[in-house]
Formats: sequence, C-alpha cells, structure tokens
Amino acid sequence: MTTVVKKLVPSAQEKQQIRSLLDEIMKEPGMGNQYLFMEKAALYAQELPRRIREEFYQFKRREESAVLLVSENPVLLNGAGPSPSKHIEIDPEYRLNDAKILHGLYGSLLGEGIGFTSQREGSIYNNIVPLKDYSKIPNSSGGSNLDFGFHVEDAFHPARAEYLGLVCMRNDECAATTVSCIDGIELTPEEKRALFELRFKISHNPIHSTSNVVEETSQAILFGHEDMPYVKINAARMNLDEYQGVERRALEKLLHHFEQNRVAMMLKPTDCIFVDNYRCVHARDSFEANYGEGARWLARVVFASNLRKSRTMRDSVATRAINA
Repeated sequence: MTTVVKKLVPSAQEKQQIRSLLDEIMKEPGMGNQYLFMEKAALYAQELPRRIREEFYQFKRREESAVLLVSENPVLLNGAGPSPSKHIEIDPEYRLNDAKILHGLYGSLLGEGIGFTSQREGSIYNNIVPLKDYSKIPNSSGGSNLDFGFHVEDAFHPARAEYLGLVCMRNDECAATTVSCIDGIELTPEEKRALFELRFKISHNPIHSTSNVVEETSQAILFGHEDMPYVKINAARMNLDEYQGVERRALEKLLHHFEQNRVAMMLKPTDCIFVDNYRCVHARDSFEANYGEGARWLARVVFASNLRKSRTMRDSVATRAINA
C-alpha cells in the first residue's frame, strides 16, 4: 500500500500549550475574521509545540506520507454548534471558531492559505455541508446522494495548492474521506510519456464558477520528476471514451492504481487532516445525509507553498484570491 497516513496525537502537555495559544489568539481583536487571521497565522504557528512543528516539516520535506492526520485536538470543548444550512463564509459577519483557527495554524506550517475568485467569492475557508438543493449534483462538495469521484483539489488550475486541509466539526453520518497516492504507479515508458504531455482535458468541479481564464482542454496529467511523478487529474469529470490507444491505457492503469491504493478515513470531530495535493487524489462516497443542524460539517482550506507563484493571477499583492 502506497497511501501512507501519518497519525499524530498531541500529548496532554502539548494540548495545554495549544489551548493556551488558541485562547490568546481568540482574545485578540479581529482574529475571528478569516482574512485577518490568515495574515498572522504563520507567525502564531511557530508557537505550536516543537514536536508538532517537526512532524509537519517532515511531512512536507520528505514526501513519504500521503496524509497527515492530527486527532484529539483541544477544540470544540462545548461542541461545534448547529451545522450551517448555507455557504456562511460569504457572509461579511462570518467568524472562525477555535477548530478552524487551529486548522489554519497547522496548515500554515505547510504554506499559505489561498482561495479562488470562482469559489465562494474568494473565501479562504470553505464549509462543507450536505445541502438538499445539491444532493443529486455529481461531484459537488454540497452533495451526498452521488459519489464524489477521485480528483486532485482544483486540478484544472495552474496555481492549485500543494496541500488540502480539512477539519471535522461533525460527522454523525460516518461519511468517509478517501485518499489514494500515486506513489508506486507502474506504467510503460510510452504510457508515462503520454501522461506527461499536453493531451488531456482537466475540468473544474461545480464548486467553481469559472470565468474561462484557465485552459482546461490541453493539460498534462503527470508532472515533476519522471521517476516519482506528481499528478493532477479530475477523474470525477473525465470521460474515458474520449481517449484511445496509449492515452486510454495509461488513464485506465492510473485509475486502477488509485482504486487499489485507496484508504478511507472516517473523520471525527476535532480531527484535522492534510493531504499532499501533488501526490494524491481524494474522493467521497455517497451517504445518507442528516440535513439541518446535525449535518456532516467539515471546513476546507488549501495551502500553497508560496503566494508569489500566483501573483500574475491575483489582482493585488494583498489578496489571497486567485483568478479562475
């Protein structure tokens, strides 16, 4: 199995240190605002316990684990409150709770939190809840009745982030998040060469309302080093019947590899996971949703190694919202 999940549980002393840091942050005016908080998150993150900072650094540097899972975090001590019934992050009064703040601190050890102009008005944080109006929309984060197939987060976009972060507020439905890593993929030289070439369509998911500033029709699936390639694919929106010959064989092998190496994780409240978005695809099977205040509730932030690589696609230095 090439999809390795690294599990981390803070010690009692580390939990106390984390809780003290969160209390300090939440007392500071404006830190509940996602944009103000993210500007300081990298600074505060250096006050997290050293062992935790080391684990995140090794996850980023060594590229051995597919996922870093941090459990039993000292947050949501009084519960998460009712699950939202709409995209609350676009509300000007939207404020972060302690679980989302800790998630942002952890993620800032990996990179900079970013958003996209095509996705909930450029919000950095995106709340994921099942919504009745979206229940039968395929490959929607607000869906539930249909499978959400394998995909790299924001695979279509050249400025996609290296890391996908999720924090769980509630998951009474026990809906699993599935991850699969490309490590160990077996391809012939011809198949690998084809996947490295600009031959494939990588479409955006319904969560994006794009303005067509990104070319989606001629992209490569693999990139990076040929011996240990990275991947960008949206199998959830891909039609294999559009491909023949070596392209079809290579895609079928890739998808078979993902199926054989998939790992399902049942996130619990306070769990934070970080997925290597260059080496992994992720998915979510259909589930029977608890609509309303008890619905499954995750929050997502994606983290890029730096902001400069997306500067030509951001309207200003100050913004974290990338044009899409």
